[in-house]
Amino acid sequence: MLYKTILLYPNQSRPVNRRDFEKVASLLLGMGYTLFTSDSSFATDEIRYLPTHAAYSGCDAVVVLGGDGTMLAAARLARKTGIPLVGINFGTLGYMTELEISECHLLAGLEEASIEERMLLDAAVEGEGVPLQTMTGLNEAAVCRAVPGTLIRLRLFCDGNEVCSYRGDGMIVSTPTGSSAYNLSAGGPIIDPKLNAFCVSPLAPHTLAAMRPMVFSPDSVLTVEIEGDATVAVDSNLFPVLKGKSRLTVKQSEDKVKLLKLKNAGFYEALMKKLT
Repeated sequence: MLYKTILLYPNQSRPVNRRDFEKVASLLLGMGYTLFTSDSSFATDEIRYLPTHAAYSGCDAVVVLGGDGTMLAAARLARKTGIPLVGINFGTLGYMTELEISECHLLAGLEEASIEERMLLDAAVEGEGVPLQTMTGLNEAAVCRAVPGTLIRLRLFCDGNEVCSYRGDGMIVSTPTGSSAYNLSAGGPIIDPKLNAFCVSPLAPHTLAAMRPMVFSPDSVLTVEIEGDATVAVDSNLFPVLKGKSRLTVKQSEDKVKLLKLKNAGFYEALMKKLT
């Protein structure tokens, strides 16, 4: 694919080292790309500043400079335009990023890069005194108790049919991309991101009956009925606190996120390298 304009999207909360930013920019400028940045502090005569939403609709690809949180933010912005992303890790883990700063020379292969599409989920929340609100995520929708030391009651339905119920700390509904995030910490299975599926993992279920993580078809509509004070987070973005009885509905989004792959490393090789 031919790319002409590249957006440099740095971490918005943890400043990126200017020397490293300039290293990446210099490499891309030397390759003949027109560069934009969504951070005005990095703008120069050669790198024009564009407001974030305008940049995501006006460029051919995005080079994300940050960690997994920055990649999640970029994914939310890119999902409607279909603009592909490639991440350079400036964070701690950087599981979702393709490159380390020492590997930025591999951007020379941008034109030959393959594109991997990742499934997104749409989450909708409504409850007592809380109007219907929606959010889209790449990793997961997580229901958690809002008050430490308390339990919430959860009932899971798939396409209207009850699957299970329990009292506990919460529940995670993850995508394959998110299966190696919060879901992994909760004991859920790792799912190859080339698959489309939902994984549901309980959080500290208070029951003698074994509550196991479960995998559902991507075409399923999952509904979680909640009793008690709870919070719902989609990729760490919080809905308002829910009180009394409320409901979370999760389904596959019509949108996808496109990730540029510059290395031959497989999913499991990258997983073992990052998480061991």
